[in-house]
Amino acid sequence: MHPVLLSIGSLSISSFGFFLTLGFLLAAFVVWRLAKTYDLHEEKVLDLAILSFFGGILGGRIYFVVFNWPIFGSLEKALLLNRYPGLAFWGAVLGGALALWFFAKRLKLPFWQIGDFAAVGFLIGVSLGNIGCFLGGCNFGYSSNLPFAVSQVGVIGKRLPLSLMEAVIFALAAYRLFQGAVRFHFGGKILSSALILLGIVKFITQFWRDENAPQSFGLAGTLVISGIAVYYIRSKRSFLQDLKMAGGIITSGKRRQITLATARKSWYNFMIGWKVRLSKLYKFLSKAPRLLRKLNVKPTPRDIIED
Repeated sequence: MHPVLLSIGSLSISSFGFFLTLGFLLAAFVVWRLAKTYDLHEEKVLDLAILSFFGGILGGRIYFVVFNWPIFGSLEKALLLNRYPGLAFWGAVLGGALALWFFAKRLKLPFWQIGDFAAVGFLIGVSLGNIGCFLGGCNFGYSSNLPFAVSQVGVIGKRLPLSLMEAVIFALAAYRLFQGAVRFHFGGKILSSALILLGIVKFITQFWRDENAPQSFGLAGTLVISGIAVYYIRSKRSFLQDLKMAGGIITSGKRRQITLATARKSWYNFMIGWKVRLSKLYKFLSKAPRLLRKLNVKPTPRDIIED
């Protein structure tokens, strides 16, 4: 892996720092574009994105220091982020969410609508941040002999690339939720979907993570419950009624057949959509070598002037 992406003299740029910054810039751009689409105050939205980002950094740092205090041992070391690096995902989520809620109220921006935009941006940032984490050798999984297991910095043997796996999942989720964000939806729908997805992914990957953090299971479950609560509060649907309908699917053969037919249709449409996208990508990639050959223009003998 490559913990240090670039060194210029005494200045070193870490892979994690670079991709974290890149993730923030891309996330801020996407949030700004969504805000512009819905005619929200663009400058206020950008200010909120910056404040939420630093709120996430602060929360992630505090969480990491509290749960890894023996590594630091003093407040001075805890404050020196460049010399003693370390951020925690759960602290970043909490710090960013609190900053988003507080400053959205102060800037008089619609919280649920902004929360939907921030959810898309957050998934983009987490995806790119995970790539930097993978290159830096953090957030690794158990030892494995699977073909996709990789060697990581500071550990013995090949490990499951959990950071890379999460990066792919969150990137696909960000793309899907962005499509939902630009369409008409009730405020909080995209945010609730992101919370549920984050909680489920983190809960599952925690089983293969090589770290002793049992609190992560509870925090992941809290995210899922929070997402479900946001969905039902904002959609004004009845949880008990939906639960009753789910029970009817189990007990009623007719309902079960209708539900399975609907699920098969949705899955078919999903697969067709991805086949079309992948075929377009394949056509583009197949044309790439031809384009590179055209760009690689070599001088003819008439272009060479001899001394």
